[in-house]
Amino acid sequence: MNALAAVILAAGKGTRMKSERAKVTFPLADKPMIQRVVDTALAIQCDSICVVVGYLKETVISCLEDDNRLSFVEQKEQLGTGHAVSITEAQFADPAMDILILCGDVPLLTPHTLEQICEQHHKTDAACTVLTAFMDDPGKYGRILRDEQGKLCGIIEYKDASEAQRKIKEWNTGIYCFKAGEMFAALKQTSNQNQQGEFYLTDTVEILYKAGKTVASVVLEDLTEVSGVNSQEQLAELEDVHVDRIRKKWLNSGVVIHNPQTVYIADDVIIETDVEIHQNCVIKGKSLLEKGCVIGPNCYLEHSTVSIETILQGHNILVNAIIPEHEILDFGAHVIDETPYE
Repeated sequence: MNALAAVILAAGKGTRMKSERAKVTFPLADKPMIQRVVDTALAIQCDSICVVVGYLKETVISCLEDDNRLSFVEQKEQLGTGHAVSITEAQFADPAMDILILCGDVPLLTPHTLEQICEQHHKTDAACTVLTAFMDDPGKYGRILRDEQGKLCGIIEYKDASEAQRKIKEWNTGIYCFKAGEMFAALKQTSNQNQQGEFYLTDTVEILYKAGKTVASVVLEDLTEVSGVNSQEQLAELEDVHVDRIRKKWLNSGVVIHNPQTVYIADDVIIETDVEIHQNCVIKGKSLLEKGCVIGPNCYLEHSTVSIETILQGHNILVNAIIPEHEILDFGAHVIDETPYE
């Protein structure tokens, strides 16, 4: 198995967010979008992750949790995705390693999908594996080109596509796995002679195909995984999707949740079986709800443990608290421990 690394593209400003802050630093369910992308790469055991930064680079770097597997490269000019990836070459000394290309503003991509890409990449011994998807109208996304045998032979950006090509329903998600040596060699052959005057990473696909290299693909089923964020409205929509995924996970794990759409449960919360959560609750941080406990309506929990068969009657606030077994916490009671939670 080759070593696995990732490049995360995070240099853009995101002007449609109508904000001065770097787009990838916006939080989705209490965590910066780009941190979610990093966490996904780490979940599939990437040995190293290079983040391409640009606009307000210091804020992007500072919003990420410290990890010695992270490195940063600055893209001083926005010259395209091909240029952004090419400037990371010095970070990857092993030409035989595999490199995933990810986007810092696509926060809902799952480890399972990345594992599928890597599996197909290894099975076919591909130089490049592209994550594709189908829609009746793919809008402004780049289109997937295939030869007479159905092999992926290129990707055409929408602005450069002919009318016939724009009718293609298979589109490029912008997520790839490359053999490092093949990718950087192909990038050196790209040109910016196109409608946008940029160096496209997508051009490497045709270069590799014409060189006789294998270009593989994986078709994505759940399109929400590659939904990008270009506005505050889209960010809110994706946050709803993410929080709903968490609720459904617990609903299918023996947890009762009343009016689930009113309940917020964060990523790191652990809930045991036969827990009952009532309406309008917020449960955040490294909270633990032990077997059989009841969380009454309108409760706020952060970094707290509610022990076995304990009952919170409602309107309770717990911060850095541990409530013992079989306790009944009166309606409206607050337990706030200022000691840092371990």
